[in-house]
Amino acid sequence: MSMSPLGSNPDPEEIDQKLDELMIEARNRAEELNKRLSEVEMLIRQNQTEVDRLGAREGQLSARLKDMETNMDAYSLPDIKVLYNSYHEVQLRLNSMRKEVELLRERQKYLKEQQQENFRLYQILNQRPKSKAPQTSSHVRGVQGVEAQEMVGKIIQAQENERLRVSRQLHDGPAQAMSNLVLRAEICERWMEADIARAKAEITGLKSMVNDTLQETRGFIFQLRPMILDDLGLLPTLRRYIKDFQEKNKIEVNLVSSGVERRLPNQFEVAVFRIIQEALSNVSIHAHALHVNISLDLGEQAVTLSVEDDGNGFDIRKLEGEKQQKSLGIHSMGQRTEMLNGRLEIASTPGRGTRVAAYIPLITI
Repeated sequence: MSMSPLGSNPDPEEIDQKLDELMIEARNRAEELNKRLSEVEMLIRQNQTEVDRLGAREGQLSARLKDMETNMDAYSLPDIKVLYNSYHEVQLRLNSMRKEVELLRERQKYLKEQQQENFRLYQILNQRPKSKAPQTSSHVRGVQGVEAQEMVGKIIQAQENERLRVSRQLHDGPAQAMSNLVLRAEICERWMEADIARAKAEITGLKSMVNDTLQETRGFIFQLRPMILDDLGLLPTLRRYIKDFQEKNKIEVNLVSSGVERRLPNQFEVAVFRIIQEALSNVSIHAHALHVNISLDLGEQAVTLSVEDDGNGFDIRKLEGEKQQKSLGIHSMGQRTEMLNGRLEIASTPGRGTRVAAYIPLITI
């Protein structure tokens, strides 16, 4: 961040303007650091999962080596060679992955330090006395309307909620599937010596499981962070997601968009996509609906959206408890809109469906 010289007798209003520019830069840098930190933390989790898997495999091979050393007559020379090679390969891979995790953790520590420094700068700028009533952009006014500590707390809580959701999905999806693949591979390995025909049949089944797991993992990655959201934008991503949603859940979804189809700043595209994604997730899990209508208006000043289903509905008064809100993702949707100075409204009646609506102002710098 840099600030141009103001001259020997700077105008107080000009000073305020320059400091406001620094404040905007600090806000933008916070968003960039959050994004980079999230990417690093995701890599850490992925690599740590691989380290755990390799560690378990190393333990299995170590046990087999000990058994071999005490029962050498039960093993042929090729078996001994394969076992030693496998153990050596797993050790090399495990050591490599551990070093990778260590490097990523160092990167994580560095990014967190950068976050803290940037936040301290933001606090100083946000709490400074003004020489006069500020004449700044709507973006700056929106930022100044929220206490810095409260804003950061909301960001951290939103990140933790997202991590919890991802960890649950990883545990129930790819992690469980990988565990089943390892078990199936070990079954194939045992049949190789006893019954080649049975082993081939098991391998065919294993290939099918691998393909299913690959498709499931791709779907998980798309839900986690659709790459086409960065490449093509909001509407193409929504159309792709809705198509997959309809095929998977057998629920008809109709998307109607208005306004000028264009790229929005990243934080707005992500927020709108996540709100619609969460609303559709609620429909598939809770609503037992047959039809969903999505309306999305990309106006000049704001994005307005609604997701309306013909499902069971619910008593909105029972959502006052934190637990119920989290179970429906309402807390997460509310946080996303609030952090962009927007508002979220939910209307529902038992037996008459649910409507989720959001208004998000397009605050520009």
